[in-house]
Amino acid sequence: MKKQITKEQALLKLTAYCSAAEHCLADARKKLDAWDLPEDEASDVVSFLLKEKYIDETRYARAFAKDKMLFARWGRNKVAFSLRRKAIPADIIATALDEVFGSDSYDDAIAQVLAAKFRSLSYKNRYDAKTKLLRFGAGRGFEFNKMLPVVDKLVAGVTPGEYDDDF
Repeated sequence: MKKQITKEQALLKLTAYCSAAEHCLADARKKLDAWDLPEDEASDVVSFLLKEKYIDETRYARAFAKDKMLFARWGRNKVAFSLRRKAIPADIIATALDEVFGSDSYDDAIAQVLAAKFRSLSYKNRYDAKTKLLRFGAGRGFEFNKMLPVVDKLVAGVTPGEYDDDF
């Protein structure tokens, strides 16, 4: 059973929620749905939050992308996918990603993450090592064209195996 609250209570709870940390419109809507607030009252609450800048999708996207890159070591693709799932507009996502992932620190982060994985990796030959590293990096959301030179450099010292003719 959903917990129903008044419009004023919802407004107070959401202003406190949005003041504590960055949240997007989808997060606020999810809370309002859980509280079973009528749609017209929910729209009023959302309008207030947007007007008073408690919720700002651009600010949220920028903060989300930066935090995920720095702390979770996610790549551009994974961050973009997560922001799309939160219904952030495409132009806002593009701007946030360009700001956060357009720096040399992102390339350094890719190199650090892949090098750490390479040190803990067990592999049979160069092909196996390269495949595992590329798959790992893709799971983290790194772009293939940014990973490939790093992976090639890491596996260059690996003893070739019988399947390494093209690598």
